[in-house]
Amino acid sequence: MFRPTLILGLVLAPLAACADGNTPAPAAAATAAAGPVARPAKLGLCMACHGDNGVSRTPGTPHLGGQDRLYLERALADYRSGKRQHVPMTSLANSLQPADIEALAAWYAAQPGFAGGSAP
Repeated sequence: MFRPTLILGLVLAPLAACADGNTPAPAAAATAAAGPVARPAKLGLCMACHGDNGVSRTPGTPHLGGQDRLYLERALADYRSGKRQHVPMTSLANSLQPADIEALAAWYAAQPGFAGGSAP
Protein backbone atom coordinates (compact mmCIF):
# COMPACT_ATOMS: atom_id res chain seq x y z
CA MET A 1 0.00 0.00 0.00
CA PHE A 2 1.43 3.38 -1.00
CA ARG A 3 1.74 5.86 1.88
CA PRO A 4 3.29 9.15 0.74
CA THR A 5 3.53 10.49 4.30
CA LEU A 6 5.41 7.39 5.46
CA ILE A 7 7.81 7.52 2.51
CA LEU A 8 8.43 11.24 2.98
CA GLY A 9 9.00 10.67 6.72
CA LEU A 10 11.51 7.91 6.01
CA VAL A 11 13.40 10.12 3.58
CA LEU A 12 13.51 13.00 6.06
CA ALA A 13 14.15 10.90 9.21
CA PRO A 14 17.96 11.27 9.11
CA LEU A 15 17.53 15.03 9.08
CA ALA A 16 15.27 14.87 12.14
CA ALA A 17 18.09 13.32 14.16
CA CYS A 18 20.26 16.36 13.42
CA ALA A 19 17.64 19.00 14.20
CA ASP A 20 18.48 21.31 17.10
CA GLY A 21 15.97 22.15 19.84
CA ASN A 22 14.91 25.40 18.12
CA THR A 23 14.15 23.90 14.73
CA PRO A 24 10.98 21.87 14.10
CA ALA A 25 11.83 18.29 13.14
CA PRO A 26 11.41 17.72 9.37
CA ALA A 27 9.34 14.57 9.90
CA ALA A 28 6.84 16.49 12.04
CA ALA A 29 6.76 19.30 9.48
CA ALA A 30 6.19 16.75 6.70
CA THR A 31 3.28 15.23 8.62
CA ALA A 32 1.71 18.65 9.12
CA ALA A 33 2.23 19.56 5.46
CA ALA A 34 0.57 16.35 4.29
CA GLY A 35 -2.86 17.66 5.29
CA PRO A 36 -5.43 16.58 7.85
CA VAL A 37 -4.79 13.31 9.66
CA ALA A 38 -7.70 10.94 10.26
CA ARG A 39 -8.78 10.46 13.86
CA PRO A 40 -7.35 7.07 14.95
CA ALA A 41 -9.78 4.35 15.98
CA LYS A 42 -7.75 3.64 19.15
CA LEU A 43 -7.39 7.30 20.23
CA GLY A 44 -9.66 6.63 23.22
CA LEU A 45 -6.92 4.52 24.80
CA CYS A 46 -4.62 7.54 24.95
CA MET A 47 -7.05 10.39 25.63
CA ALA A 48 -7.57 9.80 29.35
CA CYS A 49 -3.95 10.64 30.14
CA HIS A 50 -2.56 12.46 27.09
CA GLY A 51 -5.70 14.29 25.91
CA ASP A 52 -7.42 14.30 22.53
CA ASN A 53 -5.01 16.89 21.15
CA GLY A 54 -1.94 15.63 22.99
CA VAL A 55 -1.97 18.19 25.79
CA SER A 56 -1.94 16.28 29.05
CA ARG A 57 -4.07 17.44 31.94
CA THR A 58 -2.38 15.05 34.35
CA PRO A 59 0.75 16.20 36.20
CA GLY A 60 3.75 14.07 35.29
CA THR A 61 2.19 12.81 32.05
CA PRO A 62 3.98 13.99 28.90
CA HIS A 63 2.37 16.13 26.22
CA LEU A 64 2.30 14.24 22.92
CA GLY A 65 0.89 16.93 20.60
CA GLY A 66 3.49 18.18 18.13
CA GLN A 67 6.02 15.46 18.99
CA ASP A 68 7.97 13.86 16.16
CA ARG A 69 6.00 10.99 14.59
CA LEU A 70 9.00 8.66 14.41
CA TYR A 71 9.83 9.34 18.06
CA LEU A 72 6.27 8.44 19.09
CA GLU A 73 6.34 5.24 17.03
CA ARG A 74 9.69 4.26 18.56
CA ALA A 75 8.47 5.00 22.10
CA LEU A 76 5.44 2.73 21.66
CA ALA A 77 7.66 0.01 20.17
CA ASP A 78 9.97 0.35 23.18
CA TYR A 79 7.03 -0.10 25.59
CA ARG A 80 5.98 -3.21 23.63
CA SER A 81 9.48 -4.70 23.76
CA GLY A 82 10.07 -3.88 27.43
CA LYS A 83 12.91 -1.47 26.68
CA ARG A 84 10.80 1.25 28.34
CA GLN A 85 9.08 0.33 31.58
CA HIS A 86 5.72 1.78 32.64
CA VAL A 87 3.00 -0.76 33.41
CA PRO A 88 0.00 1.19 32.01
CA MET A 89 1.86 2.14 28.82
CA THR A 90 3.23 -1.37 28.32
CA SER A 91 -0.26 -2.80 28.65
CA LEU A 92 -1.77 -0.29 26.22
CA ALA A 93 1.07 -0.55 23.71
CA ASN A 94 0.76 -4.34 23.66
CA SER A 95 -2.91 -4.00 22.70
CA LEU A 96 -2.03 -1.99 19.56
CA GLN A 97 -1.39 -3.31 16.08
CA PRO A 98 1.39 -1.70 13.97
CA ALA A 99 -1.24 0.21 11.96
CA ASP A 100 -2.71 1.59 15.22
CA ILE A 101 0.74 2.78 16.31
CA GLU A 102 1.29 4.53 12.97
CA ALA A 103 -2.13 6.19 13.14
CA LEU A 104 -1.71 7.38 16.74
CA ALA A 105 1.79 8.71 16.10
CA ALA A 106 0.63 10.56 12.98
CA TRP A 107 -2.37 12.02 14.87
CA TYR A 108 -0.37 13.37 17.79
CA ALA A 109 2.46 14.62 15.54
CA ALA A 110 -0.10 16.62 13.54
CA GLN A 111 -1.53 18.34 16.65
CA PRO A 112 -0.32 21.85 17.53
CA GLY A 113 1.23 20.76 20.81
CA PHE A 114 1.70 22.43 24.17
CA ALA A 115 2.20 26.18 23.91
CA GLY A 116 3.69 26.73 27.38
CA GLY A 117 2.26 27.97 30.62
CA SER A 118 -0.18 25.71 32.39
CA ALA A 119 -2.31 23.10 30.68
CA PRO A 120 -6.05 23.86 30.40
